[in-house]
Amino acid sequence: MTAYIIVTSDTSKVSKSEFNNWYEEEHLVEALNAFNAMGAKRGWINNSKIHLAIYKFKNIMLAKKALKSKILENLIKNFDDRWNKKVFRTRELIETIQEILI
Repeated sequence: MTAYIIVTSDTSKVSKSEFNNWYEEEHLVEALNAFNAMGAKRGWINNSKIHLAIYKFKNIMLAKKALKSKILENLIKNFDDRWNKKVFRTRELIETIQEILI
């Protein structure tokens, strides 16, 4: 089944609007292409400075491959350089086991 990499970013030490613009104009597409993901979406946890980016993969093996890639190392370095290591991030890997669409 489908798998997702979910990246949470705590933007409390940087400008939320500047981060939002950068992610929209540069980073989401850059990461989508680098991961060779099927799709990507992003948003904010309501009333917070926590940003979520969700990258969709055909299966868990492709998502794991993306997490272990040299490309991810480069994305992390560029991200940290851009935000002076002020944005703390976590990455979670999720494999869906059931989906209901209406």
